[in-house]
Amino acid sequence: MTLSTGRRLLVILSTVLCRSFFPVRHVHAARESMLYPAGPAAERIAGLWWEMLVVYGIVFLFTMMLVVLALLARRREHPVLGSRFVFISGIGIPFIILIVMLVSAIRATVELGKIPADFQIKIVSHHWWFAVFYPDYGIVDANEIHIPTGRVVSMELLSKGAVHSFWVPRLAGKKDMIPDHPIELRLSADDPGVYRGTCTEYCAGPHALMAFRLVAHDADEFEQWLRRHREPLPPPTDPQLRRGRRVFQEEGCAACHAIAGVSQSDTGPDLTWVGSRRTLGAGTVPNNKGNMSGWIADPQSIKPRNLMPPSYLSPADLHGVVEYLRSLK
Repeated sequence: MTLSTGRRLLVILSTVLCRSFFPVRHVHAARESMLYPAGPAAERIAGLWWEMLVVYGIVFLFTMMLVVLALLARRREHPVLGSRFVFISGIGIPFIILIVMLVSAIRATVELGKIPADFQIKIVSHHWWFAVFYPDYGIVDANEIHIPTGRVVSMELLSKGAVHSFWVPRLAGKKDMIPDHPIELRLSADDPGVYRGTCTEYCAGPHALMAFRLVAHDADEFEQWLRRHREPLPPPTDPQLRRGRRVFQEEGCAACHAIAGVSQSDTGPDLTWVGSRRTLGAGTVPNNKGNMSGWIADPQSIKPRNLMPPSYLSPADLHGVVEYLRSLK
């Protein structure tokens, strides 16, 4: 059996076992598992993990066997095994195993870096959310990434402030996001779906509530998404939505948040398409009317220690701005 064949078998084994432990109906568990790969990069990583599990598992069992043998023979006058055996099994064999696994890990890293990319996205991490840019299309979004299936996407990762880390467990490995030092990550998704991603580098504050959604579309659906998001929405004509837009501009929201054609700021997440997002607060709560009202009124009660202050709007103004933001989709 060749090494590549063995790896393919390990990937298949990992997929079968993970689907046993994380069936499709257990959606949240499946989205979190790096052993439930949904793309070629994740499959390579899962295969490497299973290689390590098998090799180190055998070493562990062998070591435990020697421990039992030593306990049974501890009262004998002469040692059962000589110093040569101890040197070979305790130093020589582990050294060879570690070298082989290191080479395998390096080879996997090099292979993943050689995958040619044909779509570009830039992601900038903030406290505590992700800005998403599609430079070839002029689209700006936040905390939700959209990609086409079957295509390799090159993501330029950069941090604004502290060090963060970007990880979509089912699609690729982790990459640190470092200030003033762009890092590239390449990934692709085999099938359409919504994949959960998160920051895995402790960045203080509400680090545990810094997540995002990666949405993979088939080719036709993704082209429709691009066409729909390349141009900003027209000004609202409904009186309630117009009131909400006025409140957004006059009550301080526009000082931190950008909406194409309405305001410009990168202090907080871009809200041009906030109505279409699946979550609020960087993956903290589902995006619905109640949560949006609560977020605007008192964001600290939903995501403690985030940088958005509470607002003191009248019920009518709060309702208007919520309806206006929910219309942005």
